[in-house]
Amino acid sequence: MASAAYVEHWTGQDAYSHNLLSHRYGITAAQLDGYLKSTGISYDTNRINGAKLLEWEKESGLDVRAIIAIAMAESSLGTQGVAKEAGANMFGYGAFDNNPGHAKAFNDQVAVTKLTEETIIQNHNTSFEIQDNKAKLLSAGRLNISVEGGVYFTDTSGTGKSRAKIMEAIDQWIDQHGGTPAIPKELQMQSSALLTAVPVSFKLSKPNHVIGYSAVTYPWGQCTWYVYNRAQELGYHFGQFMGNGGDWKNKAGYETTHTPKAGYALSFSPGQAGADPSYGHVAIVEEVKKDGTVLISESNCIGLGVISYRTFSAAQASQLTYVVGEK
Repeated sequence: MASAAYVEHWTGQDAYSHNLLSHRYGITAAQLDGYLKSTGISYDTNRINGAKLLEWEKESGLDVRAIIAIAMAESSLGTQGVAKEAGANMFGYGAFDNNPGHAKAFNDQVAVTKLTEETIIQNHNTSFEIQDNKAKLLSAGRLNISVEGGVYFTDTSGTGKSRAKIMEAIDQWIDQHGGTPAIPKELQMQSSALLTAVPVSFKLSKPNHVIGYSAVTYPWGQCTWYVYNRAQELGYHFGQFMGNGGDWKNKAGYETTHTPKAGYALSFSPGQAGADPSYGHVAIVEEVKKDGTVLISESNCIGLGVISYRTFSAAQASQLTYVVGEK
């Protein structure tokens, strides 16, 4: 799993717009068990409990509050519908309208991982708000699936909004039952200040001439436009449809690592190290010093098409996710 971005509550203003791949730091199994019991649902505590939920969050990358919300909405924590049958999952994964029994091909653990990889990430359904909007676009015949990805659900009555309300209820329960600790500094990914020139003691391995380049699928001046072109100057190639900056680390076919190297793309999750709370961000590694300190360059942090530089300590850099382009 790629490193998650940690947030105090949400990447944006609320659970509805929250990026589902970002996590509230420090939630405990006891808090989750308390919330589950408070629902009054007669669920199987061996099948779903706080410890398992945190394990699923770690394995899948999906916010544990969203995992619970989906399980409640789809099957009332595994107590309704096909989810009650042996081998079926509580998340509705694989339960097609014309073949709901197909859900029995995926247990809970496998389902939440595949749901995240395929439905949330590959089909660009990273917030409940996006999911609702795409369902409406599909209903109106205006969804460009090749660009925007498929829908999570087809219902247009506010399925995403109702799931976000469950997430908010969970978050409020956590606040009322001990809260969570402050995010450790090493996980906040606070970098150096943005600079418009290469900082003293650092250097570029190759001259930067990106400003005059174009890219058919990436708008000029955006972070994706910059990394796509700068990577080629540094000897790496990325595809023309990598998605938003935060999507790059989840793009199928590309190796990811937590070890930086000049020329590797650095894909930030939404909200991570100041990245856009909805779309994330992508930058490129320019230099890695012997002590592990990393220099990155990026576009559109200060202004559209403005190239800037930041540094991260070795400890901070090891928490980030780098994408290896093709040579």
